[in-house]
Amino acid sequence: MTHGNKVGTETAKPAFSIDCSAAIFMRKRHNRNYPVLENMRLQNAFWASERATWIVLAVILLIALSGVLAHGPLSKRTVTDGGLSLTYERFQRATALARFNARIFVSYGDEASLTLSAPFADSFQIADIEPRPLRSSAGPQGLELVFQAPTTGELSVVLWAHPRSFGRFKLSAAAGPEGRVAFSILVYP
Repeated sequence: MTHGNKVGTETAKPAFSIDCSAAIFMRKRHNRNYPVLENMRLQNAFWASERATWIVLAVILLIALSGVLAHGPLSKRTVTDGGLSLTYERFQRATALARFNARIFVSYGDEASLTLSAPFADSFQIADIEPRPLRSSAGPQGLELVFQAPTTGELSVVLWAHPRSFGRFKLSAAAGPEGRVAFSILVYP
């Protein structure tokens, strides 16, 4: 049965057709209609904001690991002058306990003194001091701590204190007539 057509010359046509040529040769930055209608201008804006967000998060992570937000290599600092060496953290948190390590070189006498400036006493509340001082006194010049002098000639004093508030503080410490150091601390809220 030929039904008016030549046998073998006509090909069968499907009931529906899909134009796949558009999907094969799509441009990445052009609007797409296949398989879903897309607005590439809006999509590119979302991709740019996503990349910017990842960059900002990476920068915040690097800043935190470096110590700018407290407790890291960029935060730890040592200042030395004459007979006093003071190690402290330049960046601190208002809710965290701060550590100050003072090394006092004692050349003579039975006692060694450490004097902290009056702004230190106003800005920090001392939680602990090791070793315990023999005596202490507070006055307009600051807080003076007197310790038993060691037999080796170097006294190491660790002072733990809580910041009373946040902000930038310019402080100083002195160890007798031999050494006086000035330092500043930034306390984050």
